[in-house]
Amino acid sequence: MLGKEAIRSVRRLAERPAPVLSLYVLTNPADPDVSQHTFDFKQKPYVIRAKDTLKALGVPAAIQKRVLDRLEHDAPQAVTRAIFAGDDFLEVYDLGAELPVVDLASGLVEARWGEPYLAPLLFALDEYERYGVVYLDRERWRLFEVFMNQIAEVEDAFRAVSPEEWRRMSESRTSAPRNLAGYAAAARGGTAKDRFDRRLLAWTHRFYKDRAAELARHLAERGIARLILMGPEEDTRYFESFLPKGFPAQVVTRLPSPGHPRVGPGEVLLRVRPAIEAIERQEEQRLLDRVREEGIWGAERVLDALMVGRVYLWVLPWRLDLEAFYCPDERFAAASPEAARAVCPEPQRRNLKDLVAELAEAYGARIEFLRGEAERRLQDEFGGMAGLVRW
Repeated sequence: MLGKEAIRSVRRLAERPAPVLSLYVLTNPADPDVSQHTFDFKQKPYVIRAKDTLKALGVPAAIQKRVLDRLEHDAPQAVTRAIFAGDDFLEVYDLGAELPVVDLASGLVEARWGEPYLAPLLFALDEYERYGVVYLDRERWRLFEVFMNQIAEVEDAFRAVSPEEWRRMSESRTSAPRNLAGYAAAARGGTAKDRFDRRLLAWTHRFYKDRAAELARHLAERGIARLILMGPEEDTRYFESFLPKGFPAQVVTRLPSPGHPRVGPGEVLLRVRPAIEAIERQEEQRLLDRVREEGIWGAERVLDALMVGRVYLWVLPWRLDLEAFYCPDERFAAASPEAARAVCPEPQRRNLKDLVAELAEAYGARIEFLRGEAERRLQDEFGGMAGLVRW
């Protein structure tokens, strides 16, 4: 999984002097085009395609050899592999998701030799949300981080809790009321059992409050803005009531317990992935509904508005295959050569995917890529491009 340090190293690649090889490879073992191979591992289709591509680009033989050796002898268990290489460096990133603006499905590889081509990877880092998953088991609690369809357990989460505290917390489940009304009812009693219940409930309150504060620190450190609670319904709702004001993440869903405390990260991912997918697809549809109400659409209209700084959210298809006419000195793009010639006499005919990062930065727009059904709707109803505008 790409953590903060890996992301910093990706961004530092932009400082590498050209020429740099930027290679994106579809390595998904579940894809039939990828998984088919002969008994010779070197005959994997993506290795052959990468070899032909690097040769056609004129990449120096020494760099070709290092990159192909890595592809041939290090089989990735990932969907996409991104490789960046130069005379004195080789950096590899295995990703659990597809990337926007690169079309690997039809060719398995996409490569550039020149300036570092980081846009697909940087777009993906901005596009995918980080999720935290808290598994509230009766024996112990665990925290997982999910990003780009990959998962890792946060090993130091809740480690400050002693075995004795876990035992006491487990006992409190059957001894203490699980809501404020129950707490008030217990507080009014005067028997020895009532006093015990009050002490136990006060301890339970502190326990949950401390764990919520501890969780908030872990989420803030990792930049996690969305939280999934997994466990018995009464436990997840009870814990959620203790999340403090200003908590760094939004609880987006609650899921039932896997049923056994020793569940592995892979099983957790299988359980949360459909929920994450549904949440993100719903948000994309809501965005298009908002565009319909208050936005603009169509390539010509959106690009015209972008060039005067009106667009603050630029909505694009995941598989971006649109042409634009570009004036590089003026950083101006238009949907037609006639519109571009009003700015420069000989505009360049360019694929828009090579320009989106530069144009978004130049004109202060954030980019949102749409996938699946929302991408099809963007194409069918909105002409393949849309935007929300400042005025």
